[in-house]
Amino acid sequence: MSRQDAFAHLKKDAQEPVDIIPLARKQKRDNRAWDRAHRGMSYRIPDSLHVQAKDIRASILGLAHQHMTSSSSVAKALIGFSLAHVRQGKLIIEARPNANRRKMTLTWAEADEWPQEIQPAKRAVKTAGADVVLTYRWGKDVGAQIKALAGEDVSVGEVVVFLLRYAIEAHQQGRLRLKEEAIVVSQKVSPSW
Repeated sequence: MSRQDAFAHLKKDAQEPVDIIPLARKQKRDNRAWDRAHRGMSYRIPDSLHVQAKDIRASILGLAHQHMTSSSSVAKALIGFSLAHVRQGKLIIEARPNANRRKMTLTWAEADEWPQEIQPAKRAVKTAGADVVLTYRWGKDVGAQIKALAGEDVSVGEVVVFLLRYAIEAHQQGRLRLKEEAIVVSQKVSPSW
């Protein structure tokens, strides 16, 4: 019995190796409808709270890894706890204006007084650090509640840091327990499938 040549079919139709390789098909872009419907809410954090905001972000990420879920779902649970306490009156937010941010308007009036010495302005040393922003997907209704709490006097990022810090401290003290719940996903089967 003679041996058969494994490449006999290629020898009949001599082609270049490049012609044998199939071309890459153009991929359809992923459907981003869910991302558009569930946009993340971003909050710029004031400079004085950068360190605290980074600690909050790390704590939320650690809880997400511990409970095997996303950081947005952990943040949503924490902010929900804090907002519930605000509604129940257990947590009271009092805005205290920051004197450094206040602006006053001046008018002039003529006077016969001693000459006044003008103090040179103290230059603020700015750090080269980038802005800190916290972004979580917790829904427009939660975002509206946070904005309403902030009002005109306080930045929204400051309220977010305060509420998340309150919930994280409650979790650390044992007053808040996070529970995992299974998400039920149903699929509709049609005869044309």
